[in-house]
Formats: sequence, structure tokens, C-alpha cells
Amino acid sequence: MVKSLKNNHKKEKYIGFSTTYMDTSKDPFEDFYNYATGKWRATHPVPKEEGRYDSFIQLSSENFKILKKIAERYANGKTVTDNEKKIADFFNSFLNTKILNARKFSPIEPIINEIDSVSDFNGIKKMMIKLSKYYAISTFFDVFVAEDKKNSDIYSFYFGQGGLSLPNRDYYLKKEHASILDEFKLYIKKIVKLYGISEKEASFYSDSVISIESYIASISRSEVELRDEIKNYNRFTLNNINKRYQNIDLYNFYFGLSNKKVPFVVIGQPEYFDKMNASIKKFKLEEMKIYMKCRVLQHALPLLHDAASNEYFNFFGKKLMGMKKQEPRWKRAIRLINSNVGEALGEIYVKENFTPEARKKAEELVDDIKSIFLQRLKEVSWMSEVTKKRALKKFSKLSVKIGHPKKFRDYSSFKTDKNELFENVVKAVQFEIKRQINRIGKKVDKEEWLMTPSMVNAYYNPSGNELAFPAGILQPPFFDANMDAAVNYGGIGGVIGHEITHGYDDQGRLYDENGKMREWWLPKDAKRFDSLAKKVSDFYSTMEILPGLKVNGKLTLGENIADLGGIGIAYDALQRYLSRNPLERKIIDGFTAEQRFFLAWSQIWKSNVKDETAKMFAMIDPHSPEKIRGFVPAVTHVKFEETFRDKSKLGKMKKNYPKLNMW
Repeated sequence: MVKSLKNNHKKEKYIGFSTTYMDTSKDPFEDFYNYATGKWRATHPVPKEEGRYDSFIQLSSENFKILKKIAERYANGKTVTDNEKKIADFFNSFLNTKILNARKFSPIEPIINEIDSVSDFNGIKKMMIKLSKYYAISTFFDVFVAEDKKNSDIYSFYFGQGGLSLPNRDYYLKKEHASILDEFKLYIKKIVKLYGISEKEASFYSDSVISIESYIASISRSEVELRDEIKNYNRFTLNNINKRYQNIDLYNFYFGLSNKKVPFVVIGQPEYFDKMNASIKKFKLEEMKIYMKCRVLQHALPLLHDAASNEYFNFFGKKLMGMKKQEPRWKRAIRLINSNVGEALGEIYVKENFTPEARKKAEELVDDIKSIFLQRLKEVSWMSEVTKKRALKKFSKLSVKIGHPKKFRDYSSFKTDKNELFENVVKAVQFEIKRQINRIGKKVDKEEWLMTPSMVNAYYNPSGNELAFPAGILQPPFFDANMDAAVNYGGIGGVIGHEITHGYDDQGRLYDENGKMREWWLPKDAKRFDSLAKKVSDFYSTMEILPGLKVNGKLTLGENIADLGGIGIAYDALQRYLSRNPLERKIIDGFTAEQRFFLAWSQIWKSNVKDETAKMFAMIDPHSPEKIRGFVPAVTHVKFEETFRDKSKLGKMKKNYPKLNMW
């Protein structure tokens, strides 16, 4: 337990649940979030190198320290395996600023020079393919390989809108973001001047980039529209795309990456590609070359000399997210390793930090939460028996992954060097691109993970109808085997329930028991679902993030449904546990089991955030802000008011909150 709170969060040893985090001067019926987390928030300001500080970042920081020790062990000592050498080479090449500063822009000069040599539009198209194939740099659109949403047994090739530098199209289109767009324009000038472009040319560069990206933004779908799973899945034969998209030449773009003839590819936003196809030749050749060179520059800046990486941070860190300084270089090195050879580092992490006992306890919790959801599914009143039967069949096929992959990725096909950072990343990128392209049309690997083992997160994959809980999240503040059951059910239990509910949120419900996207609900049930979901969306849209800025209830709908379901399922699971273990229904630190449950839920969402970061995430993040997540699911729970009545001076809830949980 935490004996005392320190102003410097780095000095803390225990980061799990604690009643010392509470501000009991607040009334739980008036301000439950600060009642549960207020003292923690008052003593944990956002670090200068972060845009926000929360439970996830707090635990991730602890994991990063473990990963740093692993990396340093190999970077400063002898490596035996290929994975150990790769970890050492990535770490050393990122930390050796002397070499990076001496090399300056030389790693990317051949790419920039090749773009400069392009003399016609055909050269532009070839360069688009090369940037995508060898560097994973997208220009006017994105491409990727993933499970086919309508046939989850195979991998398909996807085209999607893309090509923006800023996180969201709204930065280009809405007046309230004009200052950021102005700062972005200055940033482009700075980075091209740093590269060696003259002052006069730098203005032309920034004007060209803004012009092209503003057009891309104007034809792009919004974040809310991108959540429409059905609308964003459109099959096209190769002959179709050859006829329909000749100017942007998607046909030859596909074959520039893959030699496989496939029955179809998937285009996410056909109207985007229609407009791009109709207009791309209107851009001047020189403008397109500038745009491509700036895409390369921005991709490479964090991997180059100090002056380059500093300019990248000054805009994307300081201006966009309100950060005061960059993360320590060692931490950025660990992020880089996780991004490029994450399973190499993850394999060592779990061997040393994830025990069979931890796995067993996690499995027991998952089974317990699953059984409650199954019961709820059987009893849901607004669903017909026909659809309910199908939903139960889907639930029976739900699979769960805990800790880490059974088999870790083999990176041995490419080599690394301790003195060549950019080249190491390029080799890792080419390895991954080749791995993905080779999968097109092949059977899906059901054992693959979408997260690294040390990650503090969890996910539900609708195409796999699977849950995954990496080892990284199975520790305080989310899970602590030494804590009472109420705290664990309110913490990791709520997270487990959240992920299970994703299978039946507004997106997950569209996928059947085999992970195939199809309409398996009766129309009347889908209509009832949409009516209930609208109530959730409408209510969350009333929640204020900052003065004048409210939650986008449509963008965050799926996560909000999952939060509401997660806390409800976990609460019922706790009640069943306490009925089996009545001696554990006791008061601890002055709080009942039920009170500790709701407090634990709120505390896993404890957070402080910079205004700039809050504004950015409000536009792009499908999750509600953490202060909303720690508050709404708790106070709208049917048992909340009676649970905290004895702790409130008000005697009853200040507001009459609706009961929103659909599951």
C-alpha cells in the first residue's frame, strides 16, 4: 500500500488502488470522479514529456524501466541470439547521437534525390509504389493487409483514404484549428530549410503541402463515418479498379506490391478514390514532388540528427499536444524497438516478468466475467429469441488470449547494425511489408497477436471473435493478487467485461460467430439496438471535456457501450463471488466491498491531461476522455446511489442519471 503521496510520481513504488488517492471533501453524488481520484490528480501533474498522465502511462513507465534493463543488458554486453543482437543494435543505433549528428540527412538523401529526378506523372506513380513498398510511407492513400471482414479465414488487400500529416481532416477544414494549420505551415518551412532549401523555396514547399493536404482533407470521410463498418468495406475486382481508377492507377499500384492475382481487393472509401482519380493530374508535377519529399522528411525526422528530431517534436509534441520536453532518449529507443521488433523484446519480457500463477489467476477472472455475460445475454429483454440464439452461438466461439503469443515472430531474415538507425528501421519495415504482402489470400493465423506482450492495454478483435490481454496490463493498478476481490473486479474485471462487450457494441455486433461481417440480427432487433445506442450517444454528447468542447457521442459510441457493459458485468461477477465467499464481504479502510468496487473502477481511469492533448483526442479518439470514463459508467449504474448514500451529505444523487447499460 502507498504510505504517503509524493509530489514526484517517479518516487512511488506501489501504483495500485489506494484510498489515499481519494478527495473525500468531495461528495460522491456531486463529483464522483474527484471523490475517487482527486488527491492523486492534485499530486500527479502531467510530466513535461507527456500530453497526459494516467494509469496506463503510469504502468507503462514501470514496464519501460524493465524493458530498458533488458535492452541495456544486450547493448552493453554480449549477445548470443539473433533477437538479442537486434535489440542491442536498435538500442545502440538510437542512442548514438554522435553518429546521427555526423550523418545529418545523408540516410534519406538518396530517396529525396530520386523524387527530385522524377520528370513526369508516370514517375510520380512509380515513386508512390516505391515509397509504400520499401519505406511504408503513404502519399495520396493508404494500403494494408488484414483479415477480410466478410471472410475472416483469409487475408485481403485494402486501399483506404490517407496522406494527411495532421491527425484529423478537421485541422484543415475547421476555422477553430486555423492556428494549428498556421503552425504546421511554419513547421514545413523549418524542416525543409533545415534540409537545405532556400527561404524563398521553403514558402513554395509549405504552400504546396498545405494545398495538397487540404484537398485530401476535403474529400476524406470524417472519423464518425470511418466507424461505419459496412460502408467502409467495398469489394472491387482488379479489372474494376483498372477501369475506374486509371489516373491513380490502383491496378499497377497493387501489382507493384504483390504478384498475386486475387478475386478482389477492398476499397474503404470509393468516393474518395473517385475524386482523387479525377483531380490528381490537376496538381502540378513540382507540387506533387514537394509533397512526397515532405512525406519522406516527416517520416524520417525522429530517426535523424538532433536538429531534425527536435523540429519534429517542437511541432507534434509541443504545438499539437502541449508537451514541454521530449521523452528521455532511452525511452524513445524502447518505443522504436517495440514498433519494429516488439516480439523479440516481448519474449524476453514475459520470460522474466510473467509467471504461470499470473496466467492462472487471469484465466480464472476471465472465465468468471464470461459466465456473467453469458447469463446476461440469456436474459436480455429487448432481443428476440431468434437473434439471441445466434448471439449465444457467437459467444460460445469466443476465444481468449492471455499474456503473450504461443509462438513469437521470427526476425532472422534481416540483419541490423549498431551504427545505422535509419537503415535498421527500413530493414524492419521491409521485413514487415513482405510478411504482410505474402499473406494476401492465405489462411489467417489465428495465433497471431495484435499487441506486444508488455503493452498496457487489451483488445477485442471482431474478425477473430477473440479477446487478448497482454502480460503488461495484468498488474497494478489493474490487477493485484494481494488486493481484495472488490478492487480486482472493479479494475481488471471491468476491463475484461469491457472487451467482451465490444463483441456486441455497434461495430462488434455486425460480426458473426466466425468473425464474418454480415447481418445476422433480425431487423426488429437491430432497430431496438440502434434506439438504445442512440440514448447512449445522446447522453455522452452532453458531457463537457473543456469549456465549449463536448464528447462526440457518435465517435465514442462503441467504447461507451463497452464501458457501460464492462462495469455492469464486473459488478454482477463480484456479487456472485461474495455470495460464494461471504467472509470477504467486509469493510476495508472504511469502505464496503461495493464502494471499493466503484472506486477501483474510477481509479483505473485517473488522469490529468493538457488542454491541447484533450482537444486533439476529442477529434480522433474513439474513447471518451478518462474523466468521463471514470464517472459516467459508475454513476449511471443501478446500484451506485444506494451504495454511496451513507457517504453523501446530499442524501440523493444531484442529477437523475439515465440507466444506459444495454448489456
